[in-house]
Amino acid sequence: MNILTFLYITAGIGLVWISAQNLEKYSVLTAVRYGLSPFLIGSTVIAFGTSAPEMLTSLFAAFENKAVMVVGNVIGSNVANIALVFGLTLGVLFFKKEDFSSKPEISLNLIILIFSTLLVWVVIALNPFNIYSSIVLLLALLLVIFTWYKTNTGNETQFEESDEKYLFLKLLASLASLVFAAWLITKGAFNILETMGIGELFIGFTVLAIGTSLPEIAAALALAAKGRNEAVAGTLIGSNIFNGLLVLAIPGIVGSTALFNYYQWVPLLTVLLFVTVIFCLYLFLRIQNPKRASLGICILLFISYFLSLSLAYS
Repeated sequence: MNILTFLYITAGIGLVWISAQNLEKYSVLTAVRYGLSPFLIGSTVIAFGTSAPEMLTSLFAAFENKAVMVVGNVIGSNVANIALVFGLTLGVLFFKKEDFSSKPEISLNLIILIFSTLLVWVVIALNPFNIYSSIVLLLALLLVIFTWYKTNTGNETQFEESDEKYLFLKLLASLASLVFAAWLITKGAFNILETMGIGELFIGFTVLAIGTSLPEIAAALALAAKGRNEAVAGTLIGSNIFNGLLVLAIPGIVGSTALFNYYQWVPLLTVLLFVTVIFCLYLFLRIQNPKRASLGICILLFISYFLSLSLAYS
């Protein structure tokens, strides 16, 4: 990897880290100022904000007809969110000797996460690159948001209004910064693809996925350090649902085409489903039954992630 490629990726990752946090912050403050409900802010604005890096890098990749890289980004980001981010969260809480618990309201969201993961598998098995697949994914996302609204199971956090000036301009600046960051990361990924001969799948699964998951990693560690494990779980659930149902819809919308062998994705999809089920079962078992965070689950998730890297590379 030459120096220019290294600079593209490191600068892009650093800028994603900063601009994604600013995008989320100013999206929330702007939404509060213009009177959006806490439900809409928590369940759509924040979830959309955490998925924005994946969405933008995937959009650039799709425009370059690197649709396989988009699929790798979606699966890689979702595996990283659970296996890395949640695994790190459990590790931090374990060594702090703190309990982990969930609220009953999370049960519906766990079911939605499982079904959205299964839908991702079905779409990839059939054809992830046509407009009909994209329509199905987007309709499923609208159904999820409607379900959240009707059952009040979205993020119910109350948000305080800020007297900070020029919020909308700061929001636009954060978005522009994130777009540039996503372009830098995808440019670096394309350079690796051209110069090192590594496959699209592996680059999407690693360079794009890990680079765009850094905001979730940073946020999860900060929340875990404060003992806010339920906030970590809620963020990861929303992010994975939006990644699967929104980001995966991009290739079909853009009109990307690619040679696609479904069977090469089965091992990675199996890992994704496995870590998702482990994540959901662990949260379900901790509903009103707090226990010390599990180091065993932490290690199992880490092993699953390194296994997924090996599968993506091979």
